[in-house]
Amino acid sequence: IVGSGPAGLAAAQQLARAGHDVTVFEKNDAIGGLMRYGIPDFKLDKRLIEWRVAQLKVEGVKFRLKTLVAADERLPKGVACDAVQVVAPAALLKEFDAVILAGGAETPRDLPIPGRDLDGVHFALEFLIPQNKEVGGGRKNPINAKGKRVVVIGGGDTGSDCVGTSNRHGAASVTQIE
Repeated sequence: IVGSGPAGLAAAQQLARAGHDVTVFEKNDAIGGLMRYGIPDFKLDKRLIEWRVAQLKVEGVKFRLKTLVAADERLPKGVACDAVQVVAPAALLKEFDAVILAGGAETPRDLPIPGRDLDGVHFALEFLIPQNKEVGGGRKNPINAKGKRVVVIGGGDTGSDCVGTSNRHGAASVTQIE
């Protein structure tokens, strides 16, 4: 299974319980996909992911972290990747009887508008993923909203996560445009 987000973990569990040997490939340094790195801890306690991963390991699921499954290492701008190993899709097809692609939807949708290329304009996950890694004990998020006037373009869960994270950073103001 390529991808360890909700779809990948659900597929892994169902296949393992049906008696199959299952290996999950994840390009980042921890299991959970955007559940782990896209959703802030104030909305999803990461212990829930750890509990599920421990359960899956007991059921026999194997995990290969920091492994990108791709024809090459080039990923779209804004996609986080901790991989130290790249596995070609053809190699998976040779080694395994079946392959499930559960890579999620991390590629951002860019807006071709004036000012998009200015410093300080970021995709949501460029802000949220490093923040979640910092909260989890990783290196400091290079994007900090402390004292800044923040504008979040877009609504939904991702927009509200950016609003909440900016407020927790101590932004001078946060405006959301939807």
